[in-house]
Amino acid sequence: MDNKECAELLRVIDRLIDISEPQRAEYLRGYCQGIRVHVLGVSDERIKEHRMLMNRSGSGNGDPYVDWYARGYRHGFEGKKTEGPSLSSCPLFIASNG
Repeated sequence: MDNKECAELLRVIDRLIDISEPQRAEYLRGYCQGIRVHVLGVSDERIKEHRMLMNRSGSGNGDPYVDWYARGYRHGFEGKKTEGPSLSSCPLFIASNG
Protein backbone atom coordinates (compact mmCIF):
# COMPACT_ATOMS: atom_id res chain seq x y z
CA MET A 1 0.00 0.00 0.00
CA ASP A 2 1.44 3.35 -0.98
CA ASN A 3 1.02 6.61 0.94
CA LYS A 4 -1.99 7.72 -1.12
CA GLU A 5 -3.83 4.43 -0.53
CA CYS A 6 -2.94 4.52 3.16
CA ALA A 7 -4.24 8.08 3.52
CA GLU A 8 -7.49 7.14 1.78
CA LEU A 9 -7.95 4.11 4.02
CA LEU A 10 -7.45 6.26 7.12
CA ARG A 11 -10.01 8.80 5.83
CA VAL A 12 -12.57 6.02 5.26
CA ILE A 13 -11.95 4.59 8.73
CA ASP A 14 -12.31 8.06 10.27
CA ARG A 15 -15.74 8.36 8.62
CA LEU A 16 -16.70 4.90 9.86
CA ILE A 17 -15.79 5.86 13.42
CA ASP A 18 -18.45 8.57 13.33
CA ILE A 19 -21.22 6.09 12.44
CA SER A 20 -20.09 3.07 14.45
CA GLU A 21 -21.24 1.77 17.81
CA PRO A 22 -18.94 2.89 20.67
CA GLN A 23 -16.88 -0.33 20.99
CA ARG A 24 -16.48 -0.66 17.22
CA ALA A 25 -15.43 3.00 17.08
CA GLU A 26 -12.73 2.36 19.70
CA TYR A 27 -11.49 -0.64 17.74
CA LEU A 28 -11.29 1.48 14.58
CA ARG A 29 -9.49 4.31 16.43
CA GLY A 30 -6.91 1.81 17.62
CA TYR A 31 -6.69 0.30 14.13
CA CYS A 32 -5.93 3.73 12.62
CA GLN A 33 -3.27 4.44 15.21
CA GLY A 34 -1.73 1.02 14.64
CA ILE A 35 -1.50 1.70 10.91
CA ARG A 36 0.10 5.09 11.53
CA VAL A 37 2.68 3.59 13.89
CA HIS A 38 3.40 0.77 11.44
CA VAL A 39 3.98 3.24 8.60
CA LEU A 40 5.88 5.88 10.60
CA GLY A 41 7.59 3.58 13.08
CA VAL A 42 7.56 3.64 16.86
CA SER A 43 9.31 6.70 18.20
CA ASP A 44 11.47 6.44 21.31
CA GLU A 45 8.94 8.60 23.19
CA ARG A 46 6.11 6.19 22.34
CA ILE A 47 7.77 2.80 22.81
CA LYS A 48 6.31 2.34 26.32
CA GLU A 49 2.77 3.11 25.08
CA HIS A 50 3.28 0.81 22.06
CA ARG A 51 4.36 -2.11 24.25
CA MET A 52 1.47 -1.55 26.65
CA LEU A 53 -1.09 -1.59 23.82
CA MET A 54 0.45 -4.65 22.21
CA ASN A 55 0.40 -6.48 25.56
CA ARG A 56 -3.19 -5.51 26.38
CA SER A 57 -4.58 -6.45 22.99
CA GLY A 58 -5.23 -10.07 23.89
CA SER A 59 -6.46 -9.80 27.43
CA GLY A 60 -9.33 -8.23 29.26
CA ASN A 61 -8.09 -5.52 31.58
CA GLY A 62 -11.49 -4.54 32.98
CA ASP A 63 -12.20 -1.69 30.57
CA PRO A 64 -13.82 -3.00 27.38
CA TYR A 65 -13.07 0.21 25.49
CA VAL A 66 -9.34 -0.05 26.21
CA ASP A 67 -9.49 -3.72 25.19
CA TRP A 68 -11.18 -2.86 21.88
CA TYR A 69 -8.74 0.00 21.20
CA ALA A 70 -5.72 -2.20 21.99
CA ARG A 71 -6.99 -5.04 19.79
CA GLY A 72 -7.58 -2.60 16.93
CA TYR A 73 -4.12 -1.11 17.46
CA ARG A 74 -2.49 -4.53 17.24
CA HIS A 75 -4.42 -5.46 14.10
CA GLY A 76 -3.57 -2.16 12.40
CA PHE A 77 0.08 -2.39 13.40
CA GLU A 78 0.34 -5.98 12.14
CA GLY A 79 -1.48 -5.17 8.90
CA LYS A 80 -4.37 -7.52 9.62
CA LYS A 81 -7.88 -7.04 8.30
CA THR A 82 -10.32 -5.42 10.66
CA GLU A 83 -12.60 -7.49 12.87
CA GLY A 84 -16.28 -7.37 12.10
CA PRO A 85 -17.66 -6.01 8.84
CA SER A 86 -15.10 -5.74 6.09
CA LEU A 87 -14.15 -2.22 5.04
CA SER A 88 -14.51 -3.22 1.39
CA SER A 89 -18.22 -3.95 1.93
CA CYS A 90 -18.81 -0.53 3.52
CA PRO A 91 -20.72 1.97 1.30
CA LEU A 92 -18.27 4.75 2.28
CA PHE A 93 -15.31 2.63 1.16
CA ILE A 94 -17.00 1.59 -2.10
CA ALA A 95 -17.99 5.19 -2.90
CA SER A 96 -14.49 6.48 -2.30
CA ASN A 97 -12.84 3.69 -4.33
CA GLY A 98 -15.45 2.99 -7.01
